Amino acid sequence: MLAAIVGGIHLLLVLALVVGILVILLASAEQVSAQDLLAIQRVYKLTGVLLVLVAIAGLILWLWVGKPAAFYSNNPVFHAKLGLFLLLGALFSYNAYRVHHLPGTHTTDPDALIPLGNTHRRLQKALIPLLIAIPVLAYLMARGIGY
Repeated sequence: MLAAIVGGIHLLLVLALVVGILVILLASAEQVSAQDLLAIQRVYKLTGVLLVLVAIAGLILWLWVGKPAAFYSNNPVFHAKLGLFLLLGALFSYNAYRVHHLPGTHTTDPDALIPLGNTHRRLQKALIPLLIAIPVLAYLMARGIGY
């Protein structure tokens, strides 16, 4: 029962994480107003919290509830999924750091345009294949492939 609850929470957190990343991608442009940038920064913070909560729920599933830890620890598909998740976290964190430290973010004019640059959108788009690959690997892993 506990495994189903934690698994459900993990799944809901993953879905919220995907929504947060997609919202950031859709809200980002080459130049955004200071007010929009503030909203994007808030979504980055919330999505960062979701990223940590997904990792915690995944650790609980891996080490304490559900299938034995050896089922996951000895599975190369799990290690590939874990590596992609860490890459997603690193790319997301770097992008969040860049957005929070843009020049001109502390302007008093809410309509002032602040350039995000192409690198921001490229890094954001690089997260999309990871968001597709990780659930596929999770499905394969849950079915016992690689064990």
